[in-house]
Amino acid sequence: MPAVISTLLLNHNLALVAVAALLCALSSFAGISLLHHARRTTGAMQMAWLAVAAVSVGFGIWSTHFVAMLAFHPGVAVGYDLPTTLVSLSLAIAIVGGGLWFATVGTSVDDSILAGAVVGLGISAMHYTGMAAVIVGGAIEWDFNLVALSVLIGMALGGAALWMARAATLRGRLGAPILLTLAICAMHFTAMGAAGFANCYAIVTEGTPAWLWLVLSLASILILGLAMGGTLLDLRDRRHGAESARMRELADAAVEGIVIVRQGTITATNRSFRQLVGSEADASGRPLLDFLEAPACEALARAPNATIEGRLRVTGGDIPVEAVAHEIEFQGVRQQAIAIRDVSTRKQAEEHIRFLAHHDALTGLPNRVSFGRQLNQTIEEARSDGRSCSVLCLDLDRFKQVNDLYGHAAGDALLRRVGLILQREVAENGYPARLSGDEFAVVLNATESLDAANRVAQRLLQAFADDMGAPEEDTTISASIGVASFPGDAQTAEQLMSAADMALYRAKQDGRGAYRLFEAAMSDELRDRRLVAHDLASAAEAGQLHLVYQPQVEIASGSVTGLEALIRWHHPERGEISPGTFIPIAEENGLILEIGEWVLRTACREAASWRVPLGISVNVSAAQIHNPSFSRLIHQVLVETGLSPMRLEIEVTETALVRDLTRAVTTLRQVRALGVRVAIDDFGTGHSSLTHLGAFPFTRIKLDQSFVRTFDHNRQSAAIVHAVIELGRYLGTPVVAEGVERQEELAFLTAEGCETAQGFLFGRPAPIAAFGGLQRQRAS
Repeated sequence: MPAVISTLLLNHNLALVAVAALLCALSSFAGISLLHHARRTTGAMQMAWLAVAAVSVGFGIWSTHFVAMLAFHPGVAVGYDLPTTLVSLSLAIAIVGGGLWFATVGTSVDDSILAGAVVGLGISAMHYTGMAAVIVGGAIEWDFNLVALSVLIGMALGGAALWMARAATLRGRLGAPILLTLAICAMHFTAMGAAGFANCYAIVTEGTPAWLWLVLSLASILILGLAMGGTLLDLRDRRHGAESARMRELADAAVEGIVIVRQGTITATNRSFRQLVGSEADASGRPLLDFLEAPACEALARAPNATIEGRLRVTGGDIPVEAVAHEIEFQGVRQQAIAIRDVSTRKQAEEHIRFLAHHDALTGLPNRVSFGRQLNQTIEEARSDGRSCSVLCLDLDRFKQVNDLYGHAAGDALLRRVGLILQREVAENGYPARLSGDEFAVVLNATESLDAANRVAQRLLQAFADDMGAPEEDTTISASIGVASFPGDAQTAEQLMSAADMALYRAKQDGRGAYRLFEAAMSDELRDRRLVAHDLASAAEAGQLHLVYQPQVEIASGSVTGLEALIRWHHPERGEISPGTFIPIAEENGLILEIGEWVLRTACREAASWRVPLGISVNVSAAQIHNPSFSRLIHQVLVETGLSPMRLEIEVTETALVRDLTRAVTTLRQVRALGVRVAIDDFGTGHSSLTHLGAFPFTRIKLDQSFVRTFDHNRQSAAIVHAVIELGRYLGTPVVAEGVERQEELAFLTAEGCETAQGFLFGRPAPIAAFGGLQRQRAS
């Protein structure tokens, strides 16, 4: 080592040594920077940057060596062999470049250390080849220990430098060049200390020019500068490219189509726009007018940042869009960025909402609002032209049964079929609409003849009769129609609809499946029914309702076994109103549940107070039987009144069972489980009587009075009475004969073996006070 130090201090021009060290540091920094840059590239560009790094760094290291050699004074004049010198340059470029390539493609720490050792070996090969180019007389004496040490130092420091260069941090960017500089300098000066020129003499007339170091230094700096400049330019381009790619990715990620426009010409588009127009081809260079209609383009130019609606030309037509424009700087130029959004779905939704606002969603017919507007318009046209117009109100018969038996899907299908028939039969000369539920209406165009309404009503009824539902539903359309005309029946739209409703009500009363024209008398009748319904709603609270009782008598002994509770209504102005009048009105208006509960509570409360525990029979309606909470109501009433369940009997007509047999039987089983008796009323007048007896074990059968009263002049009636009594005997179910008014009827029933009867012969319905003596007789 003393030889190395003495050689450096005594045999070198330290100023040139400093220049060589500077070149070495620049070369090392450039080498590490180019190495990092090459690692960020791939493919052919990576090989290109590795070649640049090899040439620039190799030349820089070689220049460092040559300037350092110019700074060395061995004591004799020396020259340099040009071919050998060029070989040393080639070795520096090739071996150092190979080391940098291995450091780039290597993946492990060992790969980086080995690559650094290759770089160190290349520095040594370049140095000793360069020493071989020295022209001097005699032989240079080498200290091979120092030679070996110089090679090892170069390889070790080179390995450390490229190991540190693995990290793209500040430590790696500064520490690696410093270690590489130390590798070059330490190797060079150790090798120079190993060279002995004591036995050498000059054989050249003139030494190497002193100014050559400046040329080499400037050339090396120029090459390194060009390489680093190229790196910076490439980095800038990469940053711009990455930014552009990021912007493209952001633009392509946008849901809206984005178009960059300069002076009406498209310069860039995103993926959403290309998908929107149905073409992946680049639209750059094409006028915006090729895609967006002229009014929208002009509006965007006049009003930036404002949302503009227009039409966008796409493959196969055009679509509605919204567009908004902003001024931006793109590619260094002020341009217009236009965001375009497809609003087809929203427009369709808005159109659908507008349709639903005026039409029925299920049938597609106009709704009540649209119908009212059309009706007013038609009346005004008829009034101004001196003509007439008509309204048909339609209501489906037994529509609720379709829903109950087949489900709401079948009901909806039925309503759609009605809508199609109305559109087919009426749309040309009228305006059909669905008002609500199963209610439809038609306003016919103004005409001079009223016969058109009759013809349309007949045609509709025939069309309904001809229409058949799905085989599994077995639902046919049956409807009742009411017809009213302007100006004969009414003067306003409200009056006309009211008149048509009255005619519709009459059609339903007359048997359904028919049409009726409005008559003035209908108005009075309907008004009267509405007044009755209005007063009936508060009759119970006003104390106008009361119960009367009719005895049920054991025929053999003549004793009373029970009483049937019957409702009566004493109106303060109308007097006594027959149940045959107000009960149907209560059923139509939904009051029957409230009235039925009142009857049940009142009858049970009064029966619980009797001294003699007679049975009490209460009639219940179909609405009560099909109410899911009916059995709970009976239980609550029994608990509140304290009446024994065995004393209560409810009477159910066959009509109530026909509506929904399954639901009715379920409710009756729940009632029977409470201990309450269940009788089938008016037996023989309904449908499928034997089916009903088989479906539910009734505790009594009440034979309808129509058979009892006609037994003596109608053989069929007598046969039915005989058959029912025998049927009850076989089933173990007692039979009660209703409507017994004559001794002949009683004798006939006695002969047939009937056990119980009721009717005027035993007593008319009367308040419970009228049966006080009977109760005392029963008690004795």
